[in-house]
Amino acid sequence: MLDWLSAFIGCGSDIDVPVREMPRMYAALKAPPGVTDLVFVTDARCRLPADVQKGFLDWKRSVQARLVSLVVDNPPGDLSAISDEVHAVRSLAPDAAAVGRVLSL
Repeated sequence: MLDWLSAFIGCGSDIDVPVREMPRMYAALKAPPGVTDLVFVTDARCRLPADVQKGFLDWKRSVQARLVSLVVDNPPGDLSAISDEVHAVRSLAPDAAAVGRVLSL
């Protein structure tokens, strides 16, 4: 998984897209409410408008999901506001404590 994820680092994206799309993806996957953890892995500085944060938090609460975010080599920005846990890491090295924590979910 780490090899696959590392291929995307530095390729650019709009961070609000995963946040906005997660409710649709969650429903499409038929993820069971209350037992499904969400994991975001990003190297982006995240700035989310207040309405996007509120909408995501309301949705996350409604499905009883937890969000754990791994932010590679950048400050987490607004991901801190929507995550239950956020870890800033220097790399996706599997022996790093935060990476091990997320992979153990």
